[in-house]
Amino acid sequence: MACAAPMITVGGVAISTSTFVNAQPLLQALGGSDHGDPTFDEYNSNIAGGNNTAGTKGVQTGNNPLPTQDSLPPQNTATPMASNSATPPGGNGIPVTCTIWDGVNYDTQLSPNFKLRDFTVNAFYPHPLIPFNGLTAQERFCNLQNLAINVAEPLLAQFGKFRINSAIRNEETCQPPNKSQHPCGMAMDVQFIGWTLDTYWANAPWVRDNIPYDQFIYEYSGNSNSVWYHLSFNQAGNRVAGDPLKVMTMWQNKYDHGGLKRYA
Repeated sequence: MACAAPMITVGGVAISTSTFVNAQPLLQALGGSDHGDPTFDEYNSNIAGGNNTAGTKGVQTGNNPLPTQDSLPPQNTATPMASNSATPPGGNGIPVTCTIWDGVNYDTQLSPNFKLRDFTVNAFYPHPLIPFNGLTAQERFCNLQNLAINVAEPLLAQFGKFRINSAIRNEETCQPPNKSQHPCGMAMDVQFIGWTLDTYWANAPWVRDNIPYDQFIYEYSGNSNSVWYHLSFNQAGNRVAGDPLKVMTMWQNKYDHGGLKRYA
């Protein structure tokens, strides 16, 4: 059985075929063995902890199909330093007539300030845009374009340039009951160079109240106190304002449903 090539070149960018190696620069930046973004965010730790359809624990590599989540992530019981549980306004954003992608050009514009490569091969956790998990490359492209126009552009206009740690992912599943939206091309994790924990906390309410997202998760890494914003957009219709999973906080791989919480 032939082994996969250790590196592939997509859109002029060399990408490791090992997702761990792809993530290594960010993992090192966040504290070495940190189980934070981009490999264990969202509900992955909940699935690996045994809350899945196979009832197994640990990294799921030998099951076909892979286990999917069958319960909500555990609610955080720690006492936050501060909290803000205001209800977000909701909204479904700007309708987008998607560009037809030629399947090759990663310099295709998704929006005025973002190209396809920004959400794929140039992300800190890079993945090429391919057909995956029942979705065509064009369908995933369209999801990314909606994300860029409705979420990335207003975020850039308000705060300036940011780093996309992870957007599209060619692993796991984006079909229910798994809740990850990255494989669909609907989600991105972003960080702002030079921002402090105070800055992230101070700006989170603006993000919650002014961007037409499907879900906003204020996420802390597992071992360091690094913070990033997880934002998603669903062109079929975003979650309603009162949905407790619309705004959440992740701390120590557990979640607060329904609001922003500060732990560091």
